[in-house]
Parts: sequence; structure tokens; C-alpha cells
Amino acid sequence: MPSTSNRACSLFASFFILLLAQPDFSPLASILAAILGYALFFKAALGLHSKRARFLLALGWFFLIQMVHLSWFTADRYVGIYIYPVYLFLCLWFSLQFAILTLFVKAARELTLLRILAICSFWALSEWSRLYFLSGFSFNPSGLALTATLLGMQALSVGGIFALSFWVMLTNLLVYKYSSLPFKTIRWGAVALVALMPYLYGGAHLAYHQGRMQAHADNFSVLLVQTALNPEQKVAYTPEDSPLSPWEQWDKILSMLKPFAKQPIDFILFPEATVPYGANYRIYQRQLVEKYLANFFEYPLYTAKAYEERVGNRFWAQNLANFFDTSVIIGLEDAEFTETEVAPTIYNAAFVLSPFSDENQRYEKRVLVPMGEYIPFAWCKKILLKYGIRDSYERGREAKVFETERAALGISICYEETFGHLMRQNRLKGADLLVNLTNDVWYPRSRLPYVHYLHGRMRSVESGIPLIRACNTGVTCGIDSLGRTVGMLEFDCGKQCSSAGVCHLQLSGYHYSTLYTYFGDWLILFISLFFVFLWIILRFSKLTD
Repeated sequence: MPSTSNRACSLFASFFILLLAQPDFSPLASILAAILGYALFFKAALGLHSKRARFLLALGWFFLIQMVHLSWFTADRYVGIYIYPVYLFLCLWFSLQFAILTLFVKAARELTLLRILAICSFWALSEWSRLYFLSGFSFNPSGLALTATLLGMQALSVGGIFALSFWVMLTNLLVYKYSSLPFKTIRWGAVALVALMPYLYGGAHLAYHQGRMQAHADNFSVLLVQTALNPEQKVAYTPEDSPLSPWEQWDKILSMLKPFAKQPIDFILFPEATVPYGANYRIYQRQLVEKYLANFFEYPLYTAKAYEERVGNRFWAQNLANFFDTSVIIGLEDAEFTETEVAPTIYNAAFVLSPFSDENQRYEKRVLVPMGEYIPFAWCKKILLKYGIRDSYERGREAKVFETERAALGISICYEETFGHLMRQNRLKGADLLVNLTNDVWYPRSRLPYVHYLHGRMRSVESGIPLIRACNTGVTCGIDSLGRTVGMLEFDCGKQCSSAGVCHLQLSGYHYSTLYTYFGDWLILFISLFFVFLWIILRFSKLTD
């Protein structure tokens, strides 16, 4: 049995490896975490004879790590102090799952292969279950450690992020088991093969598809608009706020787009809730808007219906689609009135506007942020009134794919793109380009924009299609179907503020079929349930013998 000093060294080593095991913190620590970070902890924890002591150690160890990984929650300028109970609850929830898992880990000699597979399965199922509480929480699965390198990320195309979590735990448990047993070459050869498998697959996957991508001549010319406006610059939340008028906000947007007026463009993408006051709320006089646009461009204006003396934000966006002769994707609130409802139904929506078209192509956000976009409990309303939130959005009901001249677009809004099973629905409906509109401004000068981007880029590899993102304060970028970032604007983080601008990039339209597209999370869920039930059945049969 390891000495107390050895156990303490293993515990501290595991803590600092896992603490830094985020792709934006340290790719090296992420690689180590995927191989031995958890193994070192199990080695230290199993030196404790009491199950209660092991449980509490695992709970505290994992809780502190999650506090650092999810520290972006503490950027409370806009969300207020009420975010802290949510932050602590999530850290505790994840820690309880890990502490329960630790109870099933035994001494190395008693740890059978089936038990190892059952523990890995329990962990994959635990992380997957997080997607179905309230709106779901998809951030920070343990498999994220494998995505710190381009090679490791390619395994997403097989089984998605929860399959990577399964593999991370499998590798660590094998290292833990055999590091405590007499050395045998064949054992460690098998462990090395398991540890290297994602990277070996990734190398082969990249080599095959890079050659095909180079031969694929179809590229998209894309403009990604980043407005870099804080909430108080858009709308007055307090009497002290002095927001830009909607006219000034559109003036800023038009000024950024003007340099690209003579260039062939396939798509123009704007962020979530680009400008205030929705899509069709008629706050502008049409004639004034037409004169305003004429100062920037000379082109056939979109002709509003004769009786429409006043127009909304969609009128501006439609004219941009006309002038650039391209598809414009823009995030705007939208309202629907019905004969039976006194108040309108409000959606957080994205519109796909084609040149000189009145077709209403609208996607409604399906995953709403609790407290921010919908009010889960009546008692929350008094709290939210302090932040100007009076009512909930209506949730969208389905994935929607929109056909354009250049590609079929699968739309997502904000952190919907962090849910692999939702983005897979877009792929199954025929999307060959993923489009995300985001506004991460609510957690300023934090890691959130980059963490969100890290999760979003995984969807490209899972589905085998490229992704474009337009975000108010970042990360605005284009990502090819192998998970490589093609272009990126400066984004809001602890070291810098985002800059308003337009990212003009050429993005390969190359896409390919993946195993994850066909089976989704069901592949790893089936495997995990199989091993869990097999272990339970065999254990029960031994108890009854």
C-alpha cells in the first residue's frame, strides 16, 4: 500500500493536473488528465479505508476543480448575485456524481475489467444526464480534455463528447489498476494502445479528409458581423444608461459592411438579438430609412407594401440582402399575435433573408436560459423585475434547416450549439453548414466566450460540416469540418475587450458523413447501459449463489 507521503503527492499532482485540464488553460495538462489525472486521485483516495472518507475527499477535490473550471459564472455584472447559488449548485451536483463514482472503484487487484467498464459507463451516463435538468447544462464534460488537440478532437466523429468522457475514464482506470500491479509489458502495451487510440484515429482521420478537402473546390465567402455592444448601449436598463439609438446602431453596422460592397459574398451573419425592438415592430419611418440607406449604397431598395409607412429592423436587413445579393442571417426578437391571446407570443429568433424575397424563414430558439429567457417558477418574477425581465420567451419546437443558393443552413442560437444531439438534428435534416448566433455579453471579461467557442467547434467534427459563428462580443469565427478555426475576431475576455468589426473569410464547404450523425449519443448510451446491466446481473447472480 502506498505510504502517506506518496498518497499526498498523488493527490496534489492529480489536483493540479485536473485544475489546468481545460483546452484554453493548458493542452499539456489536458493530455495528462486524459491519461492519468484521475488515476492519481484514485491511487490517493483508495489509501483511505473508510468509504465515507473517500466520498468526502472526492466531493471536495472535484468541487474545487469545478469551481475553477466554471469560474466564468462569477462575472456577475449583469446577472447579479443570484448567479452564485446556481454556480455552487452546479459544482456540487457534478461533484456528487464523481464522489458516487469513486465509491465503486476498488483496490487495483480487485478491479476487474468488467467493473472498470461499468464505472466508465456510469460516468458517461452521469454526464449525459446533465442535459435534461431544467434547460440542461452541457458545459465541462471530462471528455473535453481530449479536444485540447486537433488529433484528439477527431474522435468526436465516432461517438460524440460522451464517448470521449467514457474513454478518458477508461484510460485512467486502466492506468490506476496496472500501476499498482507488478510490471508486465503486455499489460502496459494494451494501456498505451488505449491511451493513444484517439490520437491514432485522429491522425488517420485528418490525413484522409485533408486530402479530400484540398480537392474540394467549393468555398464560402462569408461576412461575420461583431457589433461589440454592451446591454446598456443597446437599451436603457436604468435611468443612468445612455444607449445608442437604433439609428446609430444600424449606422455602425452599415459603416462596417461598406468596405465589402463590391465583393462577392455568399452569407452575411449577424449575432443573436443584433439590435433591439424586434424584427417587425415599426419604429422607423420608411422614407427616412430609404434616404439613410441611399447615403451608403446605390441599389434597388426593397419595396415595402404601399400601406407600410413605417418599418422595422427586418426592413434594414432585407435591404442588405438585396444590395449584397446574398443570404442574410440575423438574430431578432419576434412576436406573434393570435385571436385567442391577449398578449403576443415572443420568440428569440433568427431570420434567413434571401435577396428580393418576402419569404418568412424563421428559426425559434429551443433551449432557453432559465431566469434570463424564461421564468421557471412564479416566485422568480419579483427577483427578475429588478433586472428588467418581465416575461418569458416561447420555446421553439423543432430544428429547422433553410435552403439557400449556396448551402442548406442549420441554425442555432447561443448555447444551443453546445448540445450535440440538437445539432445532429440539423445534420439529419440535410444541413451542410452550421450557423450559430450568440450573445455572450452577459458574462463580461470572463472565459465564457472562449469556453462557449470550444464547445461549439466540437459540433463541426461530430457532424462533419463547417460552422460559422457571429457573436456580439465574441468568439466570432469560422470553423471547417475538421474543427480547425479559419478566421477569428478579437473577443471579450479577461485580457482584452472585444472590438466591433467584420470577419471576412473563405471557408471550405467540404463535409462528410460521420458515425455520430447516424447514431448520435445512442451509441455510447447503449454501450454504457449494456455494461452497467451486465455488471449488475453478474454481481446479483454471485450474491444469490
